Amino acid sequence: MRKLLILLTLLSFSCNHLEKKGTDVWEAPVKNTEKVVVVYSTDWCHWCDVAKKFMKKNKINIIEKDYSDPKVKKKLVRFAKSVGFTEDLESVPIFVIGKKIFVGYNQKQILCEIGREKCLNRFFTTWRTPLK
Repeated sequence: MRKLLILLTLLSFSCNHLEKKGTDVWEAPVKNTEKVVVVYSTDWCHWCDVAKKFMKKNKINIIEKDYSDPKVKKKLVRFAKSVGFTEDLESVPIFVIGKKIFVGYNQKQILCEIGREKCLNRFFTTWRTPLK
């Protein structure tokens, strides 16, 4: 009887540290809620290398995609249409953070979007618009 009581107490304690997901699934709470950055780059792009080194140095979670692969580019274009992105996708690096797409490398913009810096204003990074 005592063993059963101890077992029930332990089970009750462990359930208090879980979050319910959906109806039947229980999972431990996620500690790192920082967004993952998908980087579309090419082998020959200098700014792509600079951006990836910056993100690795700052331990930003990244997924690298080869923009020179036609299949990868086609998927990005489809995603861009699905989120209403109307800008040009002909320059690299391209960053996808959540449902936002950014063309061009801007450290502050990346840090802002993943939640490491406070976003004070909107950053423009395409060659057609000035930085503000």
